[in-house]
Amino acid sequence: MPKPLIKTIYYCVIIISLLLNGAAAMAYPGFTCAYERDNNPPLDPQAESWFQQARILEKTRGVKDWKKIVSLYEQAIAKDHWKAMHNLAGLYRTGWPGRPGVEQDTGKMLDLYERMVKLKVPLGYYNWSVITERGKGVLKSERMAASYLFQAAQLGSPLAQVQIGQYFAYALPRHKQDDDMAERYYRCAGAQEDSDAILKTASFYDTAKDNKPRSLFYYQRAASLGNSTGFNYLIGVFKPIPRPIHNFGYKPDEKLCALYSNLSKQLDEDPRLLFPNLMKDHPLPPHPTQGFDAEHPDRRPEL
Repeated sequence: MPKPLIKTIYYCVIIISLLLNGAAAMAYPGFTCAYERDNNPPLDPQAESWFQQARILEKTRGVKDWKKIVSLYEQAIAKDHWKAMHNLAGLYRTGWPGRPGVEQDTGKMLDLYERMVKLKVPLGYYNWSVITERGKGVLKSERMAASYLFQAAQLGSPLAQVQIGQYFAYALPRHKQDDDMAERYYRCAGAQEDSDAILKTASFYDTAKDNKPRSLFYYQRAASLGNSTGFNYLIGVFKPIPRPIHNFGYKPDEKLCALYSNLSKQLDEDPRLLFPNLMKDHPLPPHPTQGFDAEHPDRRPEL
């Protein structure tokens, strides 16, 4: 996280704290765990059908019909389908040789992100925090980036929540770091359905808290949502000798290693796969020294 943004977030935290709690408050805003799904606008069924058709075409191997993909996204966007707005904006943000109709177009990207904000989509606020931080097509502003980031987190954006968690856990000087506040943001993000945010939550418990079983709990949760990195960690943790770097101190387990390897291969063949019963059907064994959770060895982790 760039130093100017760290400083700006720090001042935003103070300002928000004063507004919420009065002048004598600590330099932290009151924390409320919000979930993205509770604040996202409802999706029109016909628009969702067009969106899914576009996603299937986009994931097709080989030559893709980009004009058809863009057309389907635009049809969905006409009915305020915010996911289609996000995906199409992503195509315009980067552009790609050989994608007729989706050449890089910063203006179209900004228009779509602005529509998301007008619809009060949490991801839209997060997108604006990113582009204002980088000055991508707009005036670069660390203060505006921090403001949008907090708004996104308050609306439940898991990506914003993990970034603020990172601020409390790593970005501040050591004597000002607050792992308790960081954990609140990380756990809130980890309870949602965004595998990237869940992976960052897993990393937080590994590095900042040295809580190996809870970290692996989140890696398994990411795997259940079809995330290959989650499976890579699970395979590595239980792989027999020679052990990989991220063994986490668990005992080798050939059966578990084979299970996760098989599921990972299925995911390679069909990236759309989800494994909703993975955590229920295959609960993690206790860690040899930390049990089911370093802070509560006899209690399995919960979201």
